[in-house]
Amino acid sequence: MSDSVGMRVVGTIRTIELYAAMAKFHSVAPRQVARIVLEIEQANDEDGIEINVENLAGMHFQGPPELVPLFVPGQRVQIVTTTPSGMHIASIKPAPLS
Repeated sequence: MSDSVGMRVVGTIRTIELYAAMAKFHSVAPRQVARIVLEIEQANDEDGIEINVENLAGMHFQGPPELVPLFVPGQRVQIVTTTPSGMHIASIKPAPLS
């Protein structure tokens, strides 16, 4: 995954699981995605302006299923989304302890 100009969030993984994403078209089968819920500590928009984390309560992020064995609950990570207000992961990496 590559860096993109989206929202950047730092937090601790509360849950990470495989999820069947329903297709938008009737003839297309559901696909597996990784669904990640974070305890968000910090969030910034694409311009680096801080976002109130209370506005992101309950938000989950999703990415390729290969993320599930790579990350675990309790791990602190930084996620960059594909769009400024999206939930699709462009990149994810371990975040340093602050």
